[in-house]
Amino acid sequence: MDEPMEIPKFDLAEEIMAEQRKVAATRRRGPGRKADAVKRETPEPAVPVALTTPVAPASEAEQVIAEIVARDIRQLCGGCAEGRGARAE
Repeated sequence: MDEPMEIPKFDLAEEIMAEQRKVAATRRRGPGRKADAVKRETPEPAVPVALTTPVAPASEAEQVIAEIVARDIRQLCGGCAEGRGARAE
């Protein structure tokens, strides 16, 4: 018990290089030898997420404010907000 406790070490670089050497070795096999197929783990498919946050129903006052703001934006932009940059003629 006089020996100090030592934390085990993990060398990630060595692990990566070992895997890389293994993959390279399977590719280097001659034409007469059959190479073992390198098994790669397929990642799980991505789960789609909603791009917008759910909106709570607005109160009557918030709806009035939203209408006023939308009207002001239309007036200031000359209609460009509705047509995504195209001016109304």
